[in-house]
Amino acid sequence: MDSQLTFLRELLRVLLPHFYKHLCKVQDGLELLFCHRWLLLCFKREFHESDALRMWETCWARYQTEFFHLFICVAIISVYGEDVVQQDLPADEMLLHFSSLSMHMSGGVILRKARGLMHQFRALRKIPCTLHTLCPLNTSGMWDSGQSPTIECVGTHQAGVKCSATLTENVTSLS
Repeated sequence: MDSQLTFLRELLRVLLPHFYKHLCKVQDGLELLFCHRWLLLCFKREFHESDALRMWETCWARYQTEFFHLFICVAIISVYGEDVVQQDLPADEMLLHFSSLSMHMSGGVILRKARGLMHQFRALRKIPCTLHTLCPLNTSGMWDSGQSPTIECVGTHQAGVKCSATLTENVTSLS
């Protein structure tokens, strides 16, 4: 769960910087409490059964990444999270806001948005080292278009842990 939330935080930082800034200023915002149920129950309580099954099948296909469910999370936030920022909601009210959307979200809209976000991520020329293992560079599918992103070291690693991106040839440093 921790690694998935770490990936999700970084995806939000890269793909939805406006929402990420709101999370940073809210106490416990970066805990992403509103996402825990999504990840633990695989969107079962968020969407009607037919939509949830379509999402599961999409995730199980592992098209371009085995973490497509995180792009679904980002899509939900992208489509339904603007009110959170506009109303400057604290963490507990964010949880209430997203919980109140349960069974009222459009699965088709979210899947289309998630695919778009995946392609947006795929088109990035630079990705942070924290997302380096989200979509491995040396497997077929994700980066087979000929364009391979530069990995940027963000310099925020645990004490004594070397940047995993330094193992690749195309690494730059942000520090």
